[in-house]
Amino acid sequence: MNEDDLIIMSIKGDNNAFSSLVNPYIKQAHQTAFLLLHDYSLAEDAVQEALIQVNTVLKRYKSHKGSFKTWFIRIIINCSLKINRKHRLTFELKDNQFQDTNSNIERNYLVSEESQLIINCVKQLKTKYQSVIILYYFQEMTIREIADTLGIREGTVKSRLYKSRELLKNMLENNYVIPSKRGEGLWNEN
Repeated sequence: MNEDDLIIMSIKGDNNAFSSLVNPYIKQAHQTAFLLLHDYSLAEDAVQEALIQVNTVLKRYKSHKGSFKTWFIRIIINCSLKINRKHRLTFELKDNQFQDTNSNIERNYLVSEESQLIINCVKQLKTKYQSVIILYYFQEMTIREIADTLGIREGTVKSRLYKSRELLKNMLENNYVIPSKRGEGLWNEN
């Protein structure tokens, strides 16, 4: 059964069709919410809120304006940002926030100190730069998919990616020694 059929059946109230429609994107939804919120339980709340919203407004989805996936992920982002505003998160990690959790999402992205370092730097970016980095590098979306998801032009996505890379590079250079060809250490001793 194709996505359009699942959408029609979901609009008519078929819960199995709705599950089949969203299940391929649930892992990505959780990852996106977690990367934006940095808290597993808040990410769960964002995904649940988004699923309710998708089920409620599915009849408004227009396939000619983009794929269901990008529409769904946009709702995930909006719900995550809404929860972020509501909880006024500072995005500062507690010392052991990631190590004490058994979440697969956390284990997938925090395999090394370098990954943790990069994620900490990404969290310091403004939301508009954070979003494109997360969608491009962590969710492996194309420039076009990101543009559709965020409702911006492809050129804007490219410029935000460029700017966010520059910001990340500066953060890393200012706080850490970037390994050279000779294999110098990662941490700045200053």
